Amino acid sequence: MDSVKNKPEQDRGNAQSSKGLFLSLKWKVVLLFSLVLFIINAGLAGMGYLQQRKLFDTYQAQILDQHHRQVRSLLESSIYRLEQIALMIPALSEAATTSKKLALTEKLERFFKHSETTLQIDWGLEEAAYYSSDNKLQFNWQTGALDDSFLELVKSVNRLEIPSNTIYCDVRCSQYVAVPLLDRGQHAGVLLVGQSLADLIIDFNELAKADVAIVNRPKQHEQLQGRNRYLTNWRRYIIASSNLDRSIPLLQSTADAIEMENLLHNRYTTILDRNHYALSLIPVSSDISAFSADFIIASNITPVVNQIQQATTQSVIIGIIGFSVSELLLALFLWQPMKRLLMISDSLPLLAKNAFREVRDKLTVKHPDRYRDEIDIAGDSAIQLTYTLERLHNEIKTNTDNLIKRGEELAVERDFLNTIMDSAQAIILTQNCNGAILTINTEGGEFIGIRNYERGTRHFCDLFMNVEDIKEMKHVMLRLRDGMISSYQHDAGSLSADGRNRTISWVHSPLTGINDDNEPVILSVGLDITDREVAEQRLAWMASHDPLTELHNRRNFQVEFDKILTLAERYHHSTALIFFDLDQFKYINDTSGHQAGDALLQIVAKKLREITRSTELLARLGGDEFAIVIPETDISDATQFADKLLSELKQITIPLKGHSHRISASIGIATYPEHGSNSDQLLSNADLAMYQAKESGRDQWHIFSSQDQTHEEIKARVTWKDKIEQALAKDNFILFFQPIMEIANGTISHYEVLIRMIESDGTLALPSEFIPVAERTGLIHQINHYVLRTSIQRLSSLNKANHDITLSINLSGRVIDDPELLTQLTHLLNSSGINPERLVFELTETAALADVNAAIDLMSELQALGCRFALDDFGVGFSSFYYLRELPLDIVKIDGSFIKNLTTSTKDQVFVKALTEMASALGKDTVAEFVEDEATLKLLTELGVAHAQGYYIGRPSPEIPVTTTLPSSISI
Repeated sequence: MDSVKNKPEQDRGNAQSSKGLFLSLKWKVVLLFSLVLFIINAGLAGMGYLQQRKLFDTYQAQILDQHHRQVRSLLESSIYRLEQIALMIPALSEAATTSKKLALTEKLERFFKHSETTLQIDWGLEEAAYYSSDNKLQFNWQTGALDDSFLELVKSVNRLEIPSNTIYCDVRCSQYVAVPLLDRGQHAGVLLVGQSLADLIIDFNELAKADVAIVNRPKQHEQLQGRNRYLTNWRRYIIASSNLDRSIPLLQSTADAIEMENLLHNRYTTILDRNHYALSLIPVSSDISAFSADFIIASNITPVVNQIQQATTQSVIIGIIGFSVSELLLALFLWQPMKRLLMISDSLPLLAKNAFREVRDKLTVKHPDRYRDEIDIAGDSAIQLTYTLERLHNEIKTNTDNLIKRGEELAVERDFLNTIMDSAQAIILTQNCNGAILTINTEGGEFIGIRNYERGTRHFCDLFMNVEDIKEMKHVMLRLRDGMISSYQHDAGSLSADGRNRTISWVHSPLTGINDDNEPVILSVGLDITDREVAEQRLAWMASHDPLTELHNRRNFQVEFDKILTLAERYHHSTALIFFDLDQFKYINDTSGHQAGDALLQIVAKKLREITRSTELLARLGGDEFAIVIPETDISDATQFADKLLSELKQITIPLKGHSHRISASIGIATYPEHGSNSDQLLSNADLAMYQAKESGRDQWHIFSSQDQTHEEIKARVTWKDKIEQALAKDNFILFFQPIMEIANGTISHYEVLIRMIESDGTLALPSEFIPVAERTGLIHQINHYVLRTSIQRLSSLNKANHDITLSINLSGRVIDDPELLTQLTHLLNSSGINPERLVFELTETAALADVNAAIDLMSELQALGCRFALDDFGVGFSSFYYLRELPLDIVKIDGSFIKNLTTSTKDQVFVKALTEMASALGKDTVAEFVEDEATLKLLTELGVAHAQGYYIGRPSPEIPVTTTLPSSISI
């Protein structure tokens, strides 16, 4: 009936659609839209290109000029340092020689022989030679055969008597400096020293953040041809590089692309591994001989290229803006057509409400446009669609509603389950009661090595490695099938498809209603916990062992020692404690470096494991201190073991300054129950016995006795311990502040914090009297916390009064073992609101080198909070130069032993200048201690020291002056 009624309206719609000519809407706007868009985008693209090219050229020119200046500066600095070392060698060889009658050649030979480690490791020298005034070679060290070109350099220096330098490159590249020598006031020849340019490459790489390579034309280039470091087209060889893996392919491709002369005058850009590089060539000198060398700088300009790409993106954005303008014009042009289109878009949603007649009434409105377009066709089609949808709606509405709803629900459930199964990082499978695997997810398929699994082809028990696990699983399956348990969880070892042993944590649960035959199905979910177990085992081991020697650490040693003592008390057994440290270990550490010290500790630990039994407790307590507990033994057996230990340690030798050094130890012995009833007493008494052995001449053992002189030491220590505890309880500590002056401008805004203890009679005790006892008894941590808390409170009050003061706080060597220090410091910084940069923590060089790795960790953590770090008593040993580079320091305090006699000692002046220059080159600030007079202060100014501290600057005082000007009594 409705179809008959609507037929006249269909006829009217058909009649209307047949009127007028059709002209597509896109042809009405394409000409105007394309013209405007082309003009805007073309202009923006041109501007973007010019801007990018200008930015790129300017950046490259600046980088090239900067690299030239940096290379020249590093070369000049290296030459100056090498020249200073060469000038210091004669004075040092003179000072190291006891006989004044030796010839200069013999003095130099002895010096180089005995100082070989220092020259190579600390000073970086690789070669040296001494020529007489008539150009004859008298002595050479590590040089091999010298080229004739060196003789010309020596002749020039002998003739002019002024230092000169050169760079010699063949298969390797070195820098040489020749300086004239004086012997008894007469010109005595020339000293030639050399070092590799490798350090310069590293310095340039760190400074410029760019790769650098040194190339030259070696004499034996025929033998080098065919090697990957030989650049055939340039006939050059890559001597050294900051990154050979990247430099070799980069330079090979560049050499194949351009001539080397073109690289000298113009930069060259290329792409390697999706990174953009700009290469430039910097000649080391004007020498064009076969032994000259050139620096080739490869700068990663990928960020600049990315910046240019961003500029291009910016141009595109501007183009989009232009497009938007064009769209605005288009909207104005299409205002009327858009109204018609809007009418259609407003009408079509009514179809969802089944308002078919209302849609037809809206779309049959006539429009005055003489040409028909797509909008007219869309309106006619929509009218036809209303008839079709209306008819279909009436036919299928009742039959399809429930079906669609149910289908959607099933699809959602299916997709959800499939997503869980395939994305879960766990093995999910189903199996029957016989263990046949029915289904398995993607993760499980990869574990068993089958991507497209076929039902029932694998058995679940095949995954287990242990026979007992297989038996247990079969029993569990029967209990799950019979409903005796609702779920079961267990861990089992399994072998994955890639051959690795894995630990899987399984959970099994029965499923019902899955199979049509009502056969029980078990759902098994397995989670790989192998990595977690390994991590837990590693953490547990690290918590109880020393990572360097792999022995028990101090904390775990005391736990195990207490267990042994408990058993000894229960069964009335005696137990011996062997406590020892290595003689002259610090000397070995200072002269050979902490790597040699670490290697020695590992060798000693290995030897101890060889001579001890599994029932004996072996531990490293810290530094070079070791302890061995021997259960069920008496003093006689303990002394026999001590003799064996001394004998075994003597067999360990290490090379030191050209000769073998034998290892020895000082051993203290204490037994339970004679010398103590608990671990603390036994450790303390064994420690005293060890020091008694050391005082008796080292390399021997000593049994603790209360009748020794050490008994008086114990008594004195107990007295001081009581005094310290009372002072802590009654707050009888007081802080003094000693000023540190900035030499350049004479201002004082930096003070070192010094602690004093007020005794019962009102006198002040100096730190040297009570700090050693506090460190031995563990009270040093409370003192450290008091100093830290009081200093920050004083600094906070000064800063609130607008006084910019910096405080240096001395840390005890035991602070490395204090786990609460960082927590307390963080809390104090947050609550006080002070600037962490106003806090400088000082640690003595001896304490820092006792455990370098722990010191580095502590310094890094304090610096992460914003505080700064100073190394006190710097310069005692030559190893200081190495640690100066390794430790994350901000300030270096030069030891007072170099300052006391500075005005009269030339040697001290040479050392202070060398130490200052080395510290300054590494970006460290310097402070000179023990400045006692005006002459010393003026000399420090000439030597380049930045700060001064001493009685001439100001004595320690309980108060901090608010003025920061220099006292009138001091002149600089």
